[in-house]
Amino acid sequence: MHEFPLVIFTLFMQASVGCLVVSLLCYCRILEGNEKKQLIKKPVVASFVLGCVGLLGSLFHMGNPLHMFYTMVHVSSSWMSREVWATAIYMALLFLSTALLLLKNKANSALLVLSAIAGLVYMYAMSALYANTLFNLWGGLFTYASFFGAVLLVGGVIAASLLVGGLRSLGKEDQLKRVVKASLGVGVVGILLMLLGALSLLSNIGEPIYMGMTPRELPEGLLSLSIARVALIAVGVLFVGRLLCQKSSQSTNATLVMSFAVLCIFASEAVGRVVFFSLGG
Repeated sequence: MHEFPLVIFTLFMQASVGCLVVSLLCYCRILEGNEKKQLIKKPVVASFVLGCVGLLGSLFHMGNPLHMFYTMVHVSSSWMSREVWATAIYMALLFLSTALLLLKNKANSALLVLSAIAGLVYMYAMSALYANTLFNLWGGLFTYASFFGAVLLVGGVIAASLLVGGLRSLGKEDQLKRVVKASLGVGVVGILLMLLGALSLLSNIGEPIYMGMTPRELPEGLLSLSIARVALIAVGVLFVGRLLCQKSSQSTNATLVMSFAVLCIFASEAVGRVVFFSLGG
């Protein structure tokens, strides 16, 4: 598929923002003690790395990366220009947050919150870029719900997978359970958003797929891919539930279980992005 770089870009950037938002939620509401700065370090660094991979994917989509600078001058009229600026601001703030943690061993709460807010604004700009197209199925609620749902679902499991190992090594089982619960709760909200977006497509039934363009048949196999996506999400949620339901006496490797959950859910959303871009590609 010729839009594969965009699959990488959108999915990894959504994972980056989601990991930062959920880990910050855990940092402010769940994590306790002097070790919380050390615990938050991995998720923040992972958010930055995911963002860098996403940016690298976007470069392969551009015919000439230098054209990005011409795109940036049309903020008042172009959602692509707004997305470029939002990307730059988010990654700059995240870089500062990561540098402080790695070099100064300091977690600046205000900067982390500002980075998370910038990330959510960036996700809105990314969603609006695709929602404001000639393709009817990308319009309206569908794109916003799909993208923000992926932010919560993928970001939640990644953040939890990076926190549970440290919490278990410190013997903080109560906080571990609360982190997993938060991850599952955020993930369920993400799934509900995706379902809401899917239901919103019903309003477009009977309308032309494209506005002002020659219609064509949709690619085959999208239904099978959608079923595979649902199955992968279900398996990932089962892994999270398995860790949540274990007894205190059991010695399940929390990081391994959450890693399996990340693998399944990340793969499911990769399939979801393939379906998304196949619809409009």
